[in-house]
Amino acid sequence: MLSIDLDVTRSVRACMASCLGDATATFDRAALERVHARLREAVWYSPKDRRALRAICDEHPQRFTRWLYECERDGRYTGLVMVWPAGHATPIHDHAGLWGIEMVLQGALSVEDYELGHDGALRHVATTVLEEGQSCAFLGTQGHAHRCTNLSARRAAVTLHVYGGLLDGYRNFDVGRGGRYVPVPTRAQVDGRIGAMRAS
Repeated sequence: MLSIDLDVTRSVRACMASCLGDATATFDRAALERVHARLREAVWYSPKDRRALRAICDEHPQRFTRWLYECERDGRYTGLVMVWPAGHATPIHDHAGLWGIEMVLQGALSVEDYELGHDGALRHVATTVLEEGQSCAFLGTQGHAHRCTNLSARRAAVTLHVYGGLLDGYRNFDVGRGGRYVPVPTRAQVDGRIGAMRAS
């Protein structure tokens, strides 16, 4: 565990405790938008945070890394900070049916959204560019997938993620025979933990 106490992860924990305390049994698009809006207002990425995360960027300049900062005790959400080396792109992937909110803390990210058809074909739906302080949200419905890319060819990017449950695994989509995408079950790797973790 890295002994980094971040203002941004503290503000997310406080906001999520309030949001999930208000949440109903059904987490629909309206509920997601309420949580997303409250997180945008609550998140504070301080100069202290920027200096602390610089150490992670410097330690792993060529590696994409995922750092767990919260695994909520009732399993209602998982929080991760991700560090993206210059130009890094993920495979097209889903989120195991979980909703998610992804926010750029440093740099800029391209998010390509896809829809998986019944025939196994992936159709590009939209591309969104997120700059520092901007975020996107998705419900994680059946057939949703996306690919994210650090748009800088020179600098690392840092993002903050909140997922609506325990994200232990997901599916990457590899191109198979005939150009069809083949789902590949993938374990959600965590490179380390940031700050004080609550007991499960």
